[in-house]
Amino acid sequence: MENYFNYYTEIEEHFQNRRGTPTLLSPLDWSLIDSFQSAGIPLEIVLRGIDRAFDKRSKVRSKTQKINSLAYCTQAILAEYELHQEILAGSPSQAEAKVLPAESGETDRVNLIQLLDRASDLLKNSRGQSTFHPGTSLVEVVENTIIALQEIKTEIASCQHPDYEQIEMRLSTLEEKILASLISSLSEDVLLTVRAEVSREIQRHRRGLRADQMVMLERKMLQKKLFDQFRLPRLSLFYLPLN
Repeated sequence: MENYFNYYTEIEEHFQNRRGTPTLLSPLDWSLIDSFQSAGIPLEIVLRGIDRAFDKRSKVRSKTQKINSLAYCTQAILAEYELHQEILAGSPSQAEAKVLPAESGETDRVNLIQLLDRASDLLKNSRGQSTFHPGTSLVEVVENTIIALQEIKTEIASCQHPDYEQIEMRLSTLEEKILASLISSLSEDVLLTVRAEVSREIQRHRRGLRADQMVMLERKMLQKKLFDQFRLPRLSLFYLPLN
């Protein structure tokens, strides 16, 4: 797959070029890019999805109304990735007939519910780890996240056309709360060890990256290592079973 760091910067630059202004990406946007990369979505598919979202927006909205977040492109990127997967599987005629996820109805609601169920199960299983001491804020955050996922699942089940952008934002917020609570629960030694690993990896690619890009990459790499270590689920639509 494309170089980890180029993947981030090329998506950022392409989004800014399509938007027409050099507005910096938000933490949510960087979290989405991390989800794309972790889910194995090729760079060209993400760029194509961004183009698809901007092209569609230009047909129905005033040119003065800008797309302010990469989250707006979520549906289009998912659609492009699904099309890509089906072409690889040898069914281009069926793939060409596909529509955006928001228009595909029952299948997408089922997929979303499966995603949330899987995330809830992983969170429930994680509570047996030594890091999750009873009475700590981490346990409370995990419990609240499980409840929130159930609420989102109920809403999706009763909604004919789920708002993918809004769901992604809610999931990202829940994920950020878990990360913050996890970091606060770890010992200084554990955090120093993980941060040192991240720093060594970042140092090899520091040249050519802006300060804000460095900060975002360090945070996302720290999150990835911690979530992997403690077997916590990533909360993003880009872990949907698309096949």
